[in-house]
Amino acid sequence: MAFTVEDFEDLLRILEEKPEWQQRMRQAILTRELLELPARFEQLVDTVSHLVDIVEVLAESQKRTEQRLDELTALVRDLAQAQQRSDQRLDELTATVQELVQVSRDSLRRLERLENWQQGETGRREGERYEREVVARAPALFYGGTGGGKGEPHVREQVGRWLMPLFRQGIDIDPQNDPLLADLIWWKGDRVMVVEVGIKLGVNDVRRAKARAETLRQVGVNATPVVIGEEWGTPDTEATAQQEGVEWYVRGGLSMGFLEFRRLPDGYEES
Repeated sequence: MAFTVEDFEDLLRILEEKPEWQQRMRQAILTRELLELPARFEQLVDTVSHLVDIVEVLAESQKRTEQRLDELTALVRDLAQAQQRSDQRLDELTATVQELVQVSRDSLRRLERLENWQQGETGRREGERYEREVVARAPALFYGGTGGGKGEPHVREQVGRWLMPLFRQGIDIDPQNDPLLADLIWWKGDRVMVVEVGIKLGVNDVRRAKARAETLRQVGVNATPVVIGEEWGTPDTEATAQQEGVEWYVRGGLSMGFLEFRRLPDGYEES
């Protein structure tokens, strides 16, 4: 049978009317609670013990976490120190590489200068050898005649006589225009060839020959500029020679003016 609200209200009225029942009920409730206290205390003890276990587990876990954190901190510190050492080593290696690169560059520059000097020296010696050969073969190249290379006494004497009017006027001749510095002076009768010699002829050779022949023309000498070589330095060099009226003997080929000089009779008339 279900206990309703009306039943509960009837019970309260009875208890109000029967004070002794109220006292008995209070005692019964108190007695029951007292009887239940040990069990509740044991439950509380169990709960506290369980909480203690949980706290110990948490403490142990916290301890392990802190220990792991200490290990990680030490590892991070070791890694940072290792990184610092690596950075320092990398800086040292970078500096070493830069020094090696600079040394290599300096060595390459010195090697290039040495190679350039050797090439220049080799070219100069070959050029001097070729010039000596041309001077030695001048009678065969020009089909007779007289003359020689710069520095030969009879050539200096003859060219000096031709230039005497300029010397008497006190005129200084620029080296670029000075026939005394020509590689070869060769003449037949009153025709004079002012020659620049080079294995590979350049525009400067052409212009130098013309300028030195012009100097002799200023004093009335019938001088013709000439270049003799193994090859033209550039196509422009041959074109410049034709434009400037410079005769030539290159790779066995020769200009019309050079051929005409060859056909002149051999001989020498002192001026």
